[in-house]
Amino acid sequence: MKKWTILIIVVLAALILLVQYVIEKKAVPAGPGGSQAPAVEQPLGVALPEDAAVSAARAVGNFVPETSGSVYGSIALPTIQPFYKGACEGGSLREMLDTHDRYWGFFARNTAFTPDEANKMYNLLADYVGCQAAARTDTTLCDNLPGVAEKDGQKVPKEITPHYICRDKTVSVLYEGYRAGLVKDEFPCRAMSERWDKTRVAMFSVPELCRKISEGRAPALSYLKGIFPAPEAAPLLEATFPVKEADCAGDRECLNRYAIYKGVKSGSAKACPKEYTTYCQALSERSALPCDKTLQEMSKFYCATVSRVKKATGGYIGMSKADIAAEIEKAKAVKNEADMIKKEQEKQQAEVNKRAKELLNSK
Repeated sequence: MKKWTILIIVVLAALILLVQYVIEKKAVPAGPGGSQAPAVEQPLGVALPEDAAVSAARAVGNFVPETSGSVYGSIALPTIQPFYKGACEGGSLREMLDTHDRYWGFFARNTAFTPDEANKMYNLLADYVGCQAAARTDTTLCDNLPGVAEKDGQKVPKEITPHYICRDKTVSVLYEGYRAGLVKDEFPCRAMSERWDKTRVAMFSVPELCRKISEGRAPALSYLKGIFPAPEAAPLLEATFPVKEADCAGDRECLNRYAIYKGVKSGSAKACPKEYTTYCQALSERSALPCDKTLQEMSKFYCATVSRVKKATGGYIGMSKADIAAEIEKAKAVKNEADMIKKEQEKQQAEVNKRAKELLNSK
């Protein structure tokens, strides 16, 4: 009897363990290749919808095609034709762009600008084109700038390329202009969503949110609070659309966005952060005239740097040491030939003078 009792207890224990194992297997679905899928972090502490189809339906249309800019090399800005001729001979926009990757650039190394000087040129160029883009409310202008820079296995981080800088700053200004009602096209809003947390964005419709934003802060907040109802999410949502300093609760990035919003909303570019002033002014005035200041600064810097490089290299720039040596030899040969011609001319002149003197004396 005892043996049967013990046997029954063992069987029951085995059944309990088997049931627990099956439950655990169902609780954690297998990922690709049979591996267990990792737990999904709940954005803003809010549980994901029970029906994944609901979330998927909301997210339809969220995708915004990425732009990578032009390939490193020559830079062309066919739709930008400034009147400014440059701070020196050769300092116009077209002439500065023509020397890219020879005088200055990520990979210009032969008697060229230093990396820091090249980066400054890129930043000024990005700001100039970005300012033009803000005036036209057209971010595609930035796509004319290099965004992919790679050579001999060396790849430049996209965050320091002029395309990225131009587009990042232009989108920031145009988005706040969209919030303020100055920009009607919702593309800046759609483009801004690229920076938002992908997990959270997947839970709502970006086009729908952008439409709500165009209606005002209250409709936008109401829409998002319907998606993220958790109380702890409220401060984050408030800081998403700041219309006053208090909305940011001291967050630096939020305060920066609020300053841009305030500047474009009021039409006072001075209210914008310093690095966005010309962008804000160009958008508010719908004019590219504020951009001329950046172009002039770029030309002055370019001319001064070209002068510095030439002074340090004996007048050469954008050339390898071998090319410089060849040019020096060529210049020497030209000078020697000129000296020989001069000596021959002097000799002939002396002969003529001698004969003339002899003729005069014979009389």
